[in-house]
Amino acid sequence: MPKRLTKALRGKRRWFGIKVGSQYTNRKQLSDQLNALAIDLKLSKQIRLMDFELSNDDDFSLAIIEVKLPDSKLLREKIDNEESINTFGVQSITTSGKIRLVRDRLNLTKKQ
Repeated sequence: MPKRLTKALRGKRRWFGIKVGSQYTNRKQLSDQLNALAIDLKLSKQIRLMDFELSNDDDFSLAIIEVKLPDSKLLREKIDNEESINTFGVQSITTSGKIRLVRDRLNLTKKQ
């Protein structure tokens, strides 16, 4: 049986809480857009969509994505402003190394 990597040796990641434009009404549409964004920015790995919660109002929805630590700075620069919602369809609200903290900040509950 191969040895398991210790926590310190595993790849580091950042969790982004993002605001999603109203044009994305399901996980597949948003996931495809995030993958296209990862290719455009030449990120080392695909962006992983963890949580996606449609909003009752038509303005925006909320989502949580996982990004590898080396890619997080570049992604944050691109989606951390007001115009990114029009350009990319997403805007960063918060980021953390722990998904629990992002869920708390966005008032999202963990799906069981």
